[in-house]
Amino acid sequence: MHVAGPLGLKNDKSYQAAYWKALEEFFGKQNSAVVKAMILAKNPRADTGDGEIARMCYGLRQTMGWLAEAIERKAVSAVGPERSPSPRRRKK
Repeated sequence: MHVAGPLGLKNDKSYQAAYWKALEEFFGKQNSAVVKAMILAKNPRADTGDGEIARMCYGLRQTMGWLAEAIERKAVSAVGPERSPSPRRRKK
């Protein structure tokens, strides 16, 4: 949880619900269940914890980093713009 963790949202129930909703919106209802199962099976631990979202974030970052951050940012913005981090500048 590289985006949500520093904001203190790691254990926030509304963030967790928003995360799974954002994942489903990106992949679709059926595909998201398959992606989730595959990534969780492959990643029993993550660099930020053992929770399912931490493991999903880690697995997505390992395979498609841009998407991991996009899903986290969408979930963070869904729980309130006042808690959304400012976008990082991309290095040229």
